[in-house]
Amino acid sequence: MLCWVDLFGSKLKYISNIEMKLITAKIIADNARHAKLFSDRAKEMGETPETYKPPEIGQKIYDILETYDNSFDDYAYAWGSLIHFSELLDLYMSVADPKSMKILEEVSNDVNVHLSVLDKYFTSEADSEDKRRRVEEIKSVADGIYADREDEERKWYDL
Repeated sequence: MLCWVDLFGSKLKYISNIEMKLITAKIIADNARHAKLFSDRAKEMGETPETYKPPEIGQKIYDILETYDNSFDDYAYAWGSLIHFSELLDLYMSVADPKSMKILEEVSNDVNVHLSVLDKYFTSEADSEDKRRRVEEIKSVADGIYADREDEERKWYDL
């Protein structure tokens, strides 16, 4: 999760539109806060979050994000990523204890706001058939990678 924050954070300087810079900075900050919430909760549960290793497929998520070189593509990938993160949160909520559930609900609410912002962005910016096709293509890439990751995480929970 912090890799995602770092990658998007490094792209912030290339966003010229001040409105989108503010929105992107908010999404980055929210994701950093989410990582802290998850880390703190893991520690409360006796885990050592610093040693957490995501499934190998997780690294591919970040590798692909690094290949995009414009905000439009970055946002499309983020949109696809957040759609699947929302679904992953549903998976986590299906096995969560009450205290963890409160954290997951808070994160889920933020993710829904982020998804709404990106939906509005693409309603405005994907103003041609080529752009709409590009958005769907990139979302599809994110969809496939996150689906693979979800399959791996489901094995962890025997779901």
